[in-house]
Amino acid sequence: MAERGGLGPEEQKELLDELAEVVTAAAPANWQLIALEYLSVGRHVEVRVGVRDSNGDQVSWEPPAAVDELFWRLRVGMYQEGLGTWYTSLFRISPPNTYEVLYNRDNEPPWNPPAEAFAKEQELFPRDDQHTPDWFRQRLAGA
Repeated sequence: MAERGGLGPEEQKELLDELAEVVTAAAPANWQLIALEYLSVGRHVEVRVGVRDSNGDQVSWEPPAAVDELFWRLRVGMYQEGLGTWYTSLFRISPPNTYEVLYNRDNEPPWNPPAEAFAKEQELFPRDDQHTPDWFRQRLAGA
């Protein structure tokens, strides 16, 4: 695992710029918008993909493997002692290379990972009690 925490705003932007390059290099023809939602707890990861072409039609597309690695490096690097790290990230990009990113550090993601993923999350990215959301505490108790 990469070093936890310590990824400042400039390093975060570098990783996001790299993510944008990887996505646009592999994007399907005539793409107009690509949305990637990266959901992670512990070592359980899901990536959801949405692509629209210039006609507004949904297009099937599989992101390159490097996408997972870049999101993971962001997640690990954005860890803050006692606060943890984000559970989900939404990355949207449109041509030529304009992107936005949103992070969810506190709200329960819309999914159902295995119970052991929550114990692993607390091991990898420990949170102080006051920074642990109630929903996470309940899922952790179930592990």
